Amino acid sequence: MLKLLPFLLITVTLFTACKSEEDTPEAPDADSVEIRPEVVFDVVDDEPLNFYIESRGVVEPLQRIQITPRIGGFVEEHNIEEGRLVEKGDILLKLDDEEWVNQERSAYNEYRSAKNEYEIEARFRNSNGDAENQNESLLRITTGLAEAELAWERAKLNLSYTTIKAPFDGRISTQQVVSSGAYVSAGADLGALIDAATARIRFDVLESEIDNLAEGMSVQVFGPGGTEYEGAIIAISPEVNPDTKTGQVLVEVENNDYDLKTGMTVDGRVFVRSRESKVRMPREALLERDGRTLVFRLLNNEEVEWIYVTPVAMNSEHVLIDHEDINPGDTLAVDQHFSISHQQKVVPLLVN
Repeated sequence: MLKLLPFLLITVTLFTACKSEEDTPEAPDADSVEIRPEVVFDVVDDEPLNFYIESRGVVEPLQRIQITPRIGGFVEEHNIEEGRLVEKGDILLKLDDEEWVNQERSAYNEYRSAKNEYEIEARFRNSNGDAENQNESLLRITTGLAEAELAWERAKLNLSYTTIKAPFDGRISTQQVVSSGAYVSAGADLGALIDAATARIRFDVLESEIDNLAEGMSVQVFGPGGTEYEGAIIAISPEVNPDTKTGQVLVEVENNDYDLKTGMTVDGRVFVRSRESKVRMPREALLERDGRTLVFRLLNNEEVEWIYVTPVAMNSEHVLIDHEDINPGDTLAVDQHFSISHQQKVVPLLVN
């Protein structure tokens, strides 16, 4: 009986191994697995196709001045801080004026003294009837009045230079740190005052398109973040650059919040005409294969079919078509559709 035990163990082991192999499911053939690619679709409509003249330009302020003192001195008061909003007449920079006040008073006293001497000499000559010496200009020079008057005017002008006031409403743009009590030199660049509450933008337009524009036409302006602004053409250059074959168009945009920053690059477009057809679709839906244009339409929410189409008209965003098999409300592929084929099953994703 003990001799049969190894034989029974071997038999049981073989039986268990065979049963385990029978219970393991067979792996599917890799060629039989259906892979459905994700494809993005959009619904077409029958809206008209709008045509625009499009260009790109740089934002300019309506007004801009450099803040540069004409004399040197110690800062007594200032409003030169990045982004600070100031109103017309506000003090931008005030220098200590004690020295200049003294110079103005001294010059004024010299002027009064010279004027007294001039008046005395003039009365003396008049009383003697000396007509030959009645040349007033010469008398002003000989008595020193002309020079004293000029010195007084110069002193008053220098005193006025100690204060710089804002000539218009605007915001301060500066990279300098200005502190009360600090010394600033004559001619130092302390920053700029910018009035960009109304922004100006210069757009270059092709000479073949510029005749379609006129002053007063509405302009859509798009900032770098996609924010849309409404502007208007205020001027069209009378000249065309012979090298670039473009002319400049000047556009103004209300910019009370200063969202359009000076130097910012923006896109602009002007509506010039529209056209209608049976269907308007996104331009991304149009593909070209073997020299022919086609689209992929979604069927039964899982399968696509290709349809050869001929564009009626197109712009940078949309295409007009007139095809008997495509109607407003149909769903066409617009992305991730470059490698799909006719009657292929896909995972449809609707564009946001």
